[in-house]
Amino acid sequence: MLHAVFLAGGVGKRLWPESSERRPKQFLKLLGDQTLLETTAERIEPMIPRERQLIVTGQSMVPLVYESFPGLDLNRIVAEPVGRNTASSIGLAAIRVLRDDPDATMVVLPADQVIRQKQLFRETIRFAAKLVEEEPGRLITLGIKPTFPASGYGYIEQNERITGPNDRFEAFSVKRFHEKPDRSQAEEFLASGQFCWNAGIFVWKARTILEQLRHHEPEIADRLDTIASSVIRGDFPEILEREFAAMKKISIDYAVLERAENILVLNAEFDWDDVGTWTALDRIHAGKHDAAGNLVLNAQLLATDARRNIVKSHDPNHVFALVGVDDLVVIQTAEATLIAKKGDIERGEWRVGSGEW
Repeated sequence: MLHAVFLAGGVGKRLWPESSERRPKQFLKLLGDQTLLETTAERIEPMIPRERQLIVTGQSMVPLVYESFPGLDLNRIVAEPVGRNTASSIGLAAIRVLRDDPDATMVVLPADQVIRQKQLFRETIRFAAKLVEEEPGRLITLGIKPTFPASGYGYIEQNERITGPNDRFEAFSVKRFHEKPDRSQAEEFLASGQFCWNAGIFVWKARTILEQLRHHEPEIADRLDTIASSVIRGDFPEILEREFAAMKKISIDYAVLERAENILVLNAEFDWDDVGTWTALDRIHAGKHDAAGNLVLNAQLLATDARRNIVKSHDPNHVFALVGVDDLVVIQTAEATLIAKKGDIERGEWRVGSGEW
C-alpha cells in the first residue's frame, strides 16, 4: 500500500520574521485559512488516508502539529529529538512504516510546498508508484520543468527516457544532480531543456531506501536498526534520543540519490512552488496585484510612485505608506518588521542569533 510521509521539520529561515523556531514555515498560513502542512495532507488524502500518513517533525513542533490537526492519533507523529537532515528523517519514517506494512511504498512529501492542481498531483504520484511496483528497486524523484532561471533550486540533469510514447508521464534515468547554480548557469540549464528542478518529492519502497542507506551510509543504517529493535525491548524513547543525536547530518540527496544507480526522475506537470523566499508570494498570489504591481496581503497600502512591492502584515488594519520605492519586500509581525529589496532577499537568510542577513 501507499504511505505518505510529510517532512515537517526545519525552520525556513528565509521567511523570517514570520517563520521562526517558534512557528516554522510549514505551520504558516500563506495561502488562506490552512497551514502549508494542512494543505499538503489535504492534497494527498483522497489517495492515502490519514491512517497511512506520518508526520516527521521536531519534538518542539509537536504542539504545532496538533494545532493543525486536533485529535490526531499520536502514532501518526514521528518526533525527532534533534535535527539531523533528511537522510535520518526518511530512514526513521521508513522503519516506522515497515512496522505496519512490510511491502510499503513511501511517498515522501515536504510539508511546505504549494501545489494547487491536486488531481494532477495525485495522478503523478500514482504513476510514480506504478513505476516502483514494476521494479521495486527503483527510486523515483519528481522533477519540475523550470519556468525561470532559479538559482535557489537544485537541478536534475535528465538522461535516457525509460517510459513509452503512450505513457501519461515522462520518466528519465538521471545523468547527474546539480547543486544550486549561479545565475548564468541557471540560464544555461533553462535553455538546454535537459534539466528540471529537484522538487524533493520521492516515491520508493520503504525497504529499498533502507537498503540504499545501508549500502551508502552504513552507520546511519546501524543506528536505525538499533532504534527499530528498541520498540520491541520497550526502551524506545531513550534509544531514539541517543542514537538519533549521534547520526550523521546529511541530506537524502547526498546520502543516497547522488550515489544510487536505479534512480529515475519523473517529469511533473503540475504547478509547484517551494515558497523558498518572500518573493514567491508574487507567484503564488498571481493576479492579486494592484495596477502598479504591488501585492498587499492582510494589510492596507497607500502607494505613491511605488511599484512591484510586496507588503504583508499580521494586522489587517495596519496601514503602510510607500512613496517612491520599487521592488521592496515589507513583512510585519508583532515582533519584527523586515524591509528588503527583492534582489537581496533572494540571496540570503536571517541569522537570528547573530542579527545578520
